[in-house]
Amino acid sequence: MNSPSVDLLDEAVLASPYAAFEELRATGPVHHQPSLDLYFVLDHEAIREVLDDPDTYSSHLVAVLQRMRGGVSLPASDVIPTGADVLAIADPPAHTAHRKLVQPTFSRREVQNLTEAIDDEVTSRMDAFVAGGGGDFMATVASPVPVRVISRILGLPEQDADRLVRWSDMAVELLGGLADADRLEVIFEEIAGFMDYLGEQLDDGSAGVIGEVRGAVAGGQLTRDEAIGLLAQLVAAGTESTTSLLGSSVRIMACDEELQSHLRADPSLIDDLIDESLRLESPFRGHFRVATCDATLGGTRIPAGGRLMLLWGAANRDPRRYEEPERFELGRPSARGHLGFGRGIHFCLGAHLARLEAQRTIERLLQLTADIHLWAGHEDSYHPSLLIRRLENLFLSVTPRP
Repeated sequence: MNSPSVDLLDEAVLASPYAAFEELRATGPVHHQPSLDLYFVLDHEAIREVLDDPDTYSSHLVAVLQRMRGGVSLPASDVIPTGADVLAIADPPAHTAHRKLVQPTFSRREVQNLTEAIDDEVTSRMDAFVAGGGGDFMATVASPVPVRVISRILGLPEQDADRLVRWSDMAVELLGGLADADRLEVIFEEIAGFMDYLGEQLDDGSAGVIGEVRGAVAGGQLTRDEAIGLLAQLVAAGTESTTSLLGSSVRIMACDEELQSHLRADPSLIDDLIDESLRLESPFRGHFRVATCDATLGGTRIPAGGRLMLLWGAANRDPRRYEEPERFELGRPSARGHLGFGRGIHFCLGAHLARLEAQRTIERLLQLTADIHLWAGHEDSYHPSLLIRRLENLFLSVTPRP
């Protein structure tokens, strides 16, 4: 079968990628795009095979896409300013040690203890948003809440939240596949500033996760560069996934009055909304892997050193896994099997935190409103990126509850 000429970096495809995913899937579970020298993995089963075999498919981030004539690769030293593979881009045994260090902070029990802090961040913003009849939900609530929550957890100054959002966006753009050489220079300069900032916080701070990481450096468990890289990942991942999840789930809800009624009548169903939103609009479109040896995946030969991108957004709409995968189904029996938070040793460290932030935010929105609608005459847009699936804006019109 001839491979279709689908450009996953095309502007229209980035805005709405799912038809393109299905066109590629028709040729097989793995699609090689020579212009990017990248293997896109589309099927749920094939992605699970990769995730369950970290020895063959390494998480080390050794190259990044650059939007030039067909795309080029950059050396790892440019992609990772600290030069250190840590946590999500590390393999065992280093990954195991990094995760063990910070896992307790993000456990279900510890995250539940953050409910009051999350409510503090949500309440004032949501109350003002609803009292004003709505507006841009992303700018007002979905973006500021996660960055302020993760700042509290890490021990970073609250007044630096806006800078952290900008730096997080730069880290995402670096791997988004669209930056040309000139833009990459700007991104590298910004990220270098981010690393310097985190180094200063590490040297001076003792609260939260920063205090724990600082102790690990003093005890020889981490190098200073590893510590800075770990903190950078926690900032970026701790904001991006939750911001995307909030936007997607609220947009789905705003388009369905009956769904809103069900959720107001039974707030426990918000958990089902979150899972189905994660499945339909996975916060990260995909993540990278590198083959450590020659391998065969889904009938496709992957050479040693071959770069793969695991497309969560495609796998979560795999018709062999989900019946009518394009349809939103509250309480879908197989929803919890989605890959919106990954799987295996690299399952999202902040999954419990993202869920709780989304649950408390959505519940507050429903408590305060009689109805929620998309703002008439305004089209929402998604951030142009191969890496993430996040609404740039989400204009809502809301009617306060009497």
